[in-house]
Amino acid sequence: MPKNKNVMKRICTLLCATTILSLACSASILDMGTPSKLCSLGARIGVNTSNRTVDKNIFDEWSNNSWGTGINVGVVADVNLRNFISLQPGFYFESRSGNYAYANSSMTAGAPDEILSQFGHTRSYNFTIPVLVAVHFSIAPAVRWNVEVGPYIQLILKNSMGDGFKYPDADSTAWTTYSVAKPSNFDFGFKFGTSLTLCSHFNVGVHYSAGWLDAWKNGLGGRNKAWIFSAGYDF
Repeated sequence: MPKNKNVMKRICTLLCATTILSLACSASILDMGTPSKLCSLGARIGVNTSNRTVDKNIFDEWSNNSWGTGINVGVVADVNLRNFISLQPGFYFESRSGNYAYANSSMTAGAPDEILSQFGHTRSYNFTIPVLVAVHFSIAPAVRWNVEVGPYIQLILKNSMGDGFKYPDADSTAWTTYSVAKPSNFDFGFKFGTSLTLCSHFNVGVHYSAGWLDAWKNGLGGRNKAWIFSAGYDF
């Protein structure tokens, strides 16, 4: 059965790639012409749901980071290379949030085993700068479909978990010896997604951002990730 699932995944991937390639080769929806202006600007506002994880081996009983909600506000610029493709840098202010719950067993000599737990809520405020490559498909007279992908950097301005949380030392099986984990102030990753531009001005989109750097300063691994839903206006 697993082999069949892998075959199905490969077939789906091939079909998606073939569909995108077919669209790209279609002159009716891919405008190869020279743009009327080199640069255009747009405003975006939206909501996100995000998560900041830790490696699963840090806590032996329970490790859970829930997806929280936040807002995104920013501006984008389209540097139009051709009508069908543009370079799209952006600048966003974001808030992100979530809940965490961790538990580890205590096996201190001479004492009965206990479960030591901690939980709380987090919220951070960030500046995020993505630089995306956007491919544009004219699928109807007043509708343009955009496919966007590229890297981003993120500077975390403030985090409610500034004091961090406790986790057991690697050489200890008890929380009588512990360290404090603090969130990283910087992230780098990739953002990709899709959007629709209606009547040349109105934009709605959905994107996913996946961090590539450790989410914590203390070598606890984990990643930042978020789904972003936005609406905007292109000038």
